[in-house]
Parts: sequence; structure tokens; C-alpha cells
Amino acid sequence: MAKVIAIINEKGGTGKSTTATTLGYLLAKQNKKTLVIDFDGQGNASTICGIANTNQVEITIADLLGHVILEKELPDPTEYIYHNENGVDLIPANSELFTLERNLCNVNFREKKLLEIVNPLKELYDYIIIDCMPQIGTPMMNVMMCADSIIIPTQAELLSMQGLSEVLKHYQIIKENGNPKLTIEGILVTMDSRNTMLSALVNEMLNDKFGNNIRVFKTRIPRSIKVAEACMYQQTICEYLPDNPAAIAYENFAKELINIGS
Repeated sequence: MAKVIAIINEKGGTGKSTTATTLGYLLAKQNKKTLVIDFDGQGNASTICGIANTNQVEITIADLLGHVILEKELPDPTEYIYHNENGVDLIPANSELFTLERNLCNVNFREKKLLEIVNPLKELYDYIIIDCMPQIGTPMMNVMMCADSIIIPTQAELLSMQGLSEVLKHYQIIKENGNPKLTIEGILVTMDSRNTMLSALVNEMLNDKFGNNIRVFKTRIPRSIKVAEACMYQQTICEYLPDNPAAIAYENFAKELINIGS
């Protein structure tokens, strides 16, 4: 049965999509059957995974949720799972997902609708990675209800850390009231400018504030324009420039994560 890992932060621009797709690629590279679910209406993970125009995709995660909300039978996975050449499978997203909060507002047991999509897929994969939208609400409750664990990426900047407390608050609520098996894999520092006072300060603050209760990954992902450049070519940094410092850091992060779970 697949392990479901959600990449979550309330704040945007923290490297969620980059982390989700790169981790998916590295797991697939280790011969792990891996599915990435794009759960962000911006569709960044879908783009990185090779979909040039997300608005032309016939079935997205929003369509599947629409089936569940209307209690219609889900299509066969072969009809909606996109197979990337790099070995990663994908359920794509587009801007239709932005209406999800509104569509769920009057639905019974609305926090468990994503679970109805994910559960049947667990037996097909070793890992399911969910790239989450940058907001806390009913959609994120859905993610936390079906995830086994979460990873919280944060930039090495003071403002980026502000989303951590909200994520942790909602995590505790879900763990106590709906999904007791949910755990936090750790906090991942992204876009890190090493050898700067700000970077050192943020890392010290993370360890002081959270380090006693939550793992702060030793691996930090350095800032690199090549990461954004790789997205233009619909690739992860590890595919585009495997010798780039950010690619090497993601390799080390994946090893650190797998060792935690072993």
C-alpha cells in the first residue's frame, strides 16, 4: 500500500511544487511506483511533469472530486492518470480547482472527499505525493485526512516561516479529531542562500522553535535560478542539471527522508 506524503505550507512560493515533483522523480528513479497528485489550481506540478497546457486536460483532480461530490462512479484510472516519460505518474490540476472550497461548502463529510479518490489508488503505488495549494481550509483538511505524513517546505526568510504555525495548528486538529496516523516528516528549508546572516538566523530560529518536537531536515535546498529554468523545459532540476547544487541537495534530501522512514 502506498505511503501518502503531502507537501504543505500556507504561504505560496516556498517550493512546494518543485519539492513534490522532484521527490516524485527521485523516488521513481529508485524504482518506486510513484504518483504525484497536483492539488493546486495553478497547475505548476502538472507543468513540470510535462503537461504544456493544463486547460486542455480532459480529466483533472477537480473533475474527479466533482464525481465524488455528485456520488457518480469514478472513471478507470487509465482514463485520468498521465504517465510521464521520467517514470512519474500524475493526476493533473488546473484553475477549476480554485472553486473547490465553494463546491464543498454544503457537502456532507466534505473533508473526506479526496480520500475517496486516493484510497483506491494506494494498492497501485509505493508512494503518492500530493502538491498542495497555498491555503488552509476545506481542501487542506481533505489532504490531511488522506495523508500518512506531511513535509513543510519553507524559504530561509522570516516571512516564509509565518505559514508554519498555521499548518501545525491545523495538523494538530486533524490528528486529534480525524486522522490519528498523520505525522510530520519534517521542515525542509528551500531557496537557501548559504553563508548569509539571514540564512543562519532563520535556520537557528527553526531549530530553536521547532527542533525539539519536529525534525528540521539537515539538508537545505540552495537557491538557484536553474530550478526555475528547469520548469521552463518541463523537467525537475535533477533531470535538467543533475550536477547543480540544488539537484544534489534534493538527492540528499530524498535519502534523508527514506532513511527516516526505514
